[in-house]
Amino acid sequence: MRTFWLIGLVSLVLTACAVRPPVPVDDREQAWRERVQLLSARDEWTLNGRIALFLENEQWNAHLRWRQRGDDYDIQLFGPFGRHAATLEGNAAGVTLRNAEGAVYQDRDVDRLVHQALGWQLPVSGLRYWVLGIPSHDRLEGRTLDPAGRPQRLLQSGWDVGYDRYAEAVGPAPLPDRMRLEFDHIRVRLVVDDWQMTP
Repeated sequence: MRTFWLIGLVSLVLTACAVRPPVPVDDREQAWRERVQLLSARDEWTLNGRIALFLENEQWNAHLRWRQRGDDYDIQLFGPFGRHAATLEGNAAGVTLRNAEGAVYQDRDVDRLVHQALGWQLPVSGLRYWVLGIPSHDRLEGRTLDPAGRPQRLLQSGWDVGYDRYAEAVGPAPLPDRMRLEFDHIRVRLVVDDWQMTP
């Protein structure tokens, strides 16, 4: 009897964790345009998650907290055991990066600053939009939509952005909670554990 209840409990948990397939829409292009319009107008949000970067034979993992308020943003990266790894604070005028050793770097371009300070590329300027599942203001080179009109893949600024899963009922539209980015030999995985969006 105990085994029966254990099997039932495991089945219930697995069912609850199962990802629901997207609900198809009649016009995916219209759904896509509405999504972009809705989420482009939302510039106050916070996400907490995990990021992994793979570069040739190296791997780097961190916990991530990103707060976006208009053009102002505060990105905190934490290593193992909550150890502070880096902080990015920026706005329309420029950006400041502080690393774990206390060194401070400043520049007007956040992507250039990250590359100079950390030694690898991370497209922060584009990621601000890609984490929402919409393109940045740069030219969109290609896209693939799922049956609900949400992006499965965006090609932009040399990056290949893939969406593996969406969180339901967050903000005005479902937001990505599992995504991957690739650029040449760089691979990035991002998992969002918690989304908060200002109504």
